[in-house]
Amino acid sequence: MKKKICGMREVQNVKDVLEYNPDYMGFIFYEKSSRFVGKDQMQELIKLNFGETERVGVFVNESFDKILEYADLGFFDIVQLHGNEIPEQVEKLKAEGLEVIKVFSVGDDFDVSELKAYKKADYYLFDTKGKLPGGNGEKFDWSVLNSAAINKPFFLSGGLDENDTNIDKSQFKNLYGLDFNSKLELEPGFKDVIKVQEVLGT
Repeated sequence: MKKKICGMREVQNVKDVLEYNPDYMGFIFYEKSSRFVGKDQMQELIKLNFGETERVGVFVNESFDKILEYADLGFFDIVQLHGNEIPEQVEKLKAEGLEVIKVFSVGDDFDVSELKAYKKADYYLFDTKGKLPGGNGEKFDWSVLNSAAINKPFFLSGGLDENDTNIDKSQFKNLYGLDFNSKLELEPGFKDVIKVQEVLGT
């Protein structure tokens, strides 16, 4: 099971988390987020040795040009679209050679049929629908995924903590990875390294 630690921003905290070799580390380039990482800050962060940890750039309804600018600056390996981006945005980014994670916010009104339009994405990510686009710290009803017939590898997100590392992968078809954020934090953007160690099992 792949593990993603998202919402990172502080240099020393990033270095500490990298000691435990997460598969993915997410950086949020959305200014309204309490975990926002600015351009100057990211230029310092990319000087660190990420080893085999892939960096994920998280965007919310961002312009195609800005995403490409950040890609050219080497800010991320994979782009995560966490807003209401149209399918054509995914297709344009793919045409530029980028890997794409498309996020879907799951609530009582979740419509499985909307996945079909985003079939060009490399991965899906299912998060809890809330007031904010991510980092709400709440789980959604996972049973929705069992009836969704998801035919693409996906990340499970939304209120995951150190007690969720033993999720049975066979419980969900095509479950690829777990995405951890707010439940591992001491404060927004600053992870509790002890909890990270529990999650990554090293």
